[in-house]
Amino acid sequence: MEIIEQDIQIEITKDKMEAMLNQNNKNDNQINMEDIEFILNKYGIKYGIKRDKITQFLLGEIEPPFVIAEGTQANLGKDAYIKPLISSKRITGKNIDKTETVDLRNVLEIGSVSAGTVVGIKIDVEKEIDGMNVLGEVVRAKKARDITLRPGKNTVVSEDGRQIISTIDGQVSVEKKRINVFPIYEVNGDVDLAVGNIDFIGNVTIRGGVRSGFKVIATGDIRILGSVESAEIISEGSVFITQGIVAQSKGSIKAKGNVETSFINQGVLEVGGDVVVHQSILHSTINCEGFIYCNKGYGNIVGGDISASKGIKVNEVGNSMNTPTSIYIGTNQRLLKLEKEYTTELQSLNTELEKLFLLLEKVTAMEQAGALDQKQRMMKLKIRYTIENNERKIEDLKEKIEDLHDNVHDQQDAYINVSREIHPNTILYFGKYQRKIITKHQNVQFKLERGEIKFQPYVDK
Repeated sequence: MEIIEQDIQIEITKDKMEAMLNQNNKNDNQINMEDIEFILNKYGIKYGIKRDKITQFLLGEIEPPFVIAEGTQANLGKDAYIKPLISSKRITGKNIDKTETVDLRNVLEIGSVSAGTVVGIKIDVEKEIDGMNVLGEVVRAKKARDITLRPGKNTVVSEDGRQIISTIDGQVSVEKKRINVFPIYEVNGDVDLAVGNIDFIGNVTIRGGVRSGFKVIATGDIRILGSVESAEIISEGSVFITQGIVAQSKGSIKAKGNVETSFINQGVLEVGGDVVVHQSILHSTINCEGFIYCNKGYGNIVGGDISASKGIKVNEVGNSMNTPTSIYIGTNQRLLKLEKEYTTELQSLNTELEKLFLLLEKVTAMEQAGALDQKQRMMKLKIRYTIENNERKIEDLKEKIEDLHDNVHDQQDAYINVSREIHPNTILYFGKYQRKIITKHQNVQFKLERGEIKFQPYVDK
């Protein structure tokens, strides 16, 4: 067998999901199935052995190297989620010509609901399935997460825990784990000196634009049918802007949900969800914790600092004048800072909860020993209320930390897809790694693989 071992070599990939057979010397030594079995046993390969390939090799029908064993990837399953029943209607974007002006009044129609309407339902977990590598070791799938529906603003959860129901007439605002229904505040024109700043608990609809220097704040979604100049827009939901953003690098737009608009010129955005742009992103600063989609219409990004935690889909990056453009993909320092803040707050709440339980235990013991006076009864009620309040805060923090962990996991697969061209003088950053584009590339995808930013052909589907 020593000669056979010198002739045949097995290479196992780092993740142990594939084994490759190679032949060092092609000589007259006769190799049979028993020899191959001996080599496989020596390397500990037990699963996914391709016996048909081995037979073809022994018959001289195929030449090494070839895959001799392949593992089964784990199926991650799908987390449970809330499915909104009153959703935004959007055109697909595939039929938009790159020179066409997009009217978001037709792109986006948000439905209103009446009290008692079911606005969302729970979609159950699709169970994960473990895989196995070529060494016969189980590859554990990431456990799919269940959720418990929670009431949002002006919504309740049905008794069976599977439906979310509106308690008022209003407009739907969808979050990842809650659905809210907000009253609507409408401005029939521009936000200017005649209207002043807006700060509203609910959804805001502005039928004109927002002029420079003004501020619009809402706990729900903000819909602006005109344009936004160098103003300040803050939303705990999503922001939809029909005519685009012309900000001159002043003011800012902050949204915990998504931002959707026609174009962004010298804008400053901080977005917890996705950014959807139908034409161009020019000389802007964007920090986005989801995806950036700029692949409808003209779909180009030129200049500025563009950051997306999960990835970017774009038609063109940079331009023929090689304008400096910086693209940041993946791990977001803000997320890491948030995780630290949430963890510290969680530890503090748990410590406080322990003290409250001890205090409640003492008061209960006093109650059992004899009657409590009015002041002591009030103290007991206050302790119970504080315990319940802290327990709710702890559950919320745990969910937030889990969401951040999911985001970090998603970022491991972050990418940028360029369906037309990426021009020189563009710098791509994946965490601490960077790559400067020095030649034009067409139809490519860039990803981080083993500490190196690599690219491969990409076809927009």
